[in-house]
Amino acid sequence: MCVFSLTSCLSTYSSVRKLVKLSAVQFMLNNHTSEHFSFLGINNQSNLSDMRCRTTFYTALGRLLMVDLGEDEDQFEQFMLPLTAAFEAVAQMLSTNTFNEQEAKRTLVGLVRDLRGIAFAFNAKTSFMMLFDWIYPTYMPILQRAIELWYHDPACTTPVLKLMAELVHNRSQRLQFDVSSPNGILLFRETSKMITTYGNRILTLGEVPKEQVYGVKLKGVSVCFAMLKAVLSGNYVNFGVFRLYGDDALDNALQTFIKLLLSIPHSDLLDYPKLSQSFYSLLEVLTQDHMNFIASLEPHVVMYILSSISEGLTALDTMVCTGCCSSLDHIVTYLFKQLSRSTKKRPAPMATDDRFLHIMQQHPEMIQQMLSTVLNIIIFEDCRNQWSMSRPLLGLILLNEKYFADLRNSIVSSQPPEKQQAMHLCFENLMEGIERNLLTKNRDRFTQNLSVFRREVNDSMKNSTYGVNSNDMMS
Repeated sequence: MCVFSLTSCLSTYSSVRKLVKLSAVQFMLNNHTSEHFSFLGINNQSNLSDMRCRTTFYTALGRLLMVDLGEDEDQFEQFMLPLTAAFEAVAQMLSTNTFNEQEAKRTLVGLVRDLRGIAFAFNAKTSFMMLFDWIYPTYMPILQRAIELWYHDPACTTPVLKLMAELVHNRSQRLQFDVSSPNGILLFRETSKMITTYGNRILTLGEVPKEQVYGVKLKGVSVCFAMLKAVLSGNYVNFGVFRLYGDDALDNALQTFIKLLLSIPHSDLLDYPKLSQSFYSLLEVLTQDHMNFIASLEPHVVMYILSSISEGLTALDTMVCTGCCSSLDHIVTYLFKQLSRSTKKRPAPMATDDRFLHIMQQHPEMIQQMLSTVLNIIIFEDCRNQWSMSRPLLGLILLNEKYFADLRNSIVSSQPPEKQQAMHLCFENLMEGIERNLLTKNRDRFTQNLSVFRREVNDSMKNSTYGVNSNDMMS
């Protein structure tokens, strides 16, 4: 309770400035050991999950430390002495063939929870770089070894994975390396190694009972997805260098993501909120910046991803729905550009591009289904993210012009005779001034047209005694 009370007192910068002057706070900053704080010790009678308060405690200490830390590396090293000793103790235990496994686990879990709290608090470049240089490369092998040894124990692996996810999160642009520094690439290699190690090992567990699947498997997978998303979108790694120099770190991480994804039923992706958010956020980044990888996947994998997007479009979680709209927009934009290439004098597309186009041509019903879904949501439902919905809709229409015309005619003909002309005019106005391209100016005009379209259609259908319902439209 005292830990959370301390945290609540640090809500504003002015309160932190005042608190750090107190002798009691200075005592904590200089004496954060189990001798003075019993919950920092090893209690063999408690569960590993009981150590969660340590993250909160060290987040508070980290915020207090940052007030006067500046560039003082000596002060930082002094503060980190207890954690340095803990890491050295774990390293010593893991270096022997016979060691007390429970003691090693408890020491490590407590340590990584402490470090995650500090990493979360250090949101400035100077302080975070001190922490990064302290932990890498000296102690990173210990974290990797823990994942190798205890992958089957989520009470141990989840805190380690969460620490890594925090370390690669470029919050407030705190991860900025010098132009001559390879640390961004090296950090991604460590991230890739951890994801690959954990992913390949967790898949060896086989079938896990439904009531245990989240705790044993999906929670760790969710953290891996969040970790990969954070590092891919952190803007401190040039991913082009991996293929250029034959480094398989990027490919290993992405292939592990696919293997983990295919091991998860579609229903589970939406049943567990944290898994949903981490997966769809990662997918958004992949379709935006690594569409060539998506295009190179096997047909059954592409169909799995498209199906997950289709189901996510109707999710109750607005974040998931918005992410699906963005991912779908990136995919249809990619498709539209590839199809446009065939009509222009340009170099022949890569084999992966041809294969992706072939998959889409073999399964047009998937894109058509999503066109129906998006239009259905805009017309019939309380659309909370209309702008997001509008972005993929134009591409879907341009890729499926005949299907859209049939859909439009079906909606118009389902209206009362006296309202059919008005409904037809609504659709005409929707495409008024819209050109056959996906340039920003054209997209923006379509978004404006869609706002007017939705308002006019809703006004028309309010006065209608009957009309097309969403189920009819989806058929």
